[in-house]
Amino acid sequence: MSKQSKKWVLAVFALSLGAPAICTGQPVAEAPVFKVGDYWELRQTVTQTNTPGDRETQWSRKIAEIGPDRIQVTWGDGKVWPYDAAMNFIPEGKPEYTRILVRYPLKAGSEWTYTRKFPNPMLEEKGDAKVVAVESITVPAGTFECFRVDVKAEFGARSYQQRNTWSRWYCPKIKWIAKERHETYIYDVTKGGGSTTVETSELVKFTPGQ
Repeated sequence: MSKQSKKWVLAVFALSLGAPAICTGQPVAEAPVFKVGDYWELRQTVTQTNTPGDRETQWSRKIAEIGPDRIQVTWGDGKVWPYDAAMNFIPEGKPEYTRILVRYPLKAGSEWTYTRKFPNPMLEEKGDAKVVAVESITVPAGTFECFRVDVKAEFGARSYQQRNTWSRWYCPKIKWIAKERHETYIYDVTKGGGSTTVETSELVKFTPGQ
């Protein structure tokens, strides 16, 4: 190496020592601390194939009780249902029936899978989930920084198939989701083909518990 080349290498090395460090960290969302009384109200638009026009409804969730590993949640109709500590719904109170739509901590790139059982032992749902991005979204309740989780799942038999996809925006400021898009495709031989339902929900109001 020539003297000139050595001087050039040393100069670059010296500059690199004084250069500011590049931040490689990225946002991480730990599990929320829920409180009794936490309340979410969402507005939902439902679109179905072969059904003219959209339907609009409202739905809500309110935390009624917090246990060591379960949360009791009141739905808009007044019924109370169990959820796990991450706010995944537990059908019939049986953990093996649960879809794991969220798993903390959340970080872009995180992935997981789940297997959901049914009362019919011949059925089993396989799901794949991934935190695909950290995004700022605006809904009627405001603008929030959120972790977008995409989930794909399917189950069925020879004459019946169901595929579900979700995009859910989990937002630390409101402890749960500010938006959800859920698409369900059902193929049923007995009904002569397939149909698709798309449900899009946006947060209208969040009231923290005391």
